[in-house]
Amino acid sequence: MHVQRTFFTWIIFVVFSILLTGCAGNTRPSSFYMLRSLAEPEKRAPEPTGQGDLSLLLGPITLPVYLDRKQVVTLAGKHELVVDEFTRWAEPLQDNFYRVLVEDLSLLLNTPRVYAYDRRGSPPADFQIIMDVTRFESVAQGDAHLTVFWTIIQRESKKPIAKKSVFRAAAPSQDVVGVIEAQNETLTALSREIAGLIRSLHQ
Repeated sequence: MHVQRTFFTWIIFVVFSILLTGCAGNTRPSSFYMLRSLAEPEKRAPEPTGQGDLSLLLGPITLPVYLDRKQVVTLAGKHELVVDEFTRWAEPLQDNFYRVLVEDLSLLLNTPRVYAYDRRGSPPADFQIIMDVTRFESVAQGDAHLTVFWTIIQRESKKPIAKKSVFRAAAPSQDVVGVIEAQNETLTALSREIAGLIRSLHQ
């Protein structure tokens, strides 16, 4: 009886091992993506004298709660979101969004003094940008959309200027890389618009 029980235990172990191996072999590996800042060669034309002394505080920035996840979210229709378990951001999207804007604005304004908002305390700056992102999404294999309500506050005048910016970009390819590139293009367009307004005010 003991031998028979041992034999059946061994059979169960072998079958279980085969099932685990099969499941592991069929598991699709996740792919990770990130938004990128402007490349150095694209960064700027010559800026007015003294532009490098300008300082900018970026934030707070809020993104829609449905984007607060590891997975890349796309739209399948007017009301349907698609969350792909195997298509993920390499870092929290809000952190990536912040970092790209900081780097882009530093390049476009020719200043190293661009700071991300910190609730524990942030340095004083010539300008502060407060941003509420209401849309940052792509239709699967289609256009990317970015809608931002933002306010710029100049330290000297203390008068806030409220803006609404809407950007749209077509995906350059029919895959997830194209989706990310289109979203990246809308973020770059936002950086350029902010930099243009700051230049006009800082003269």
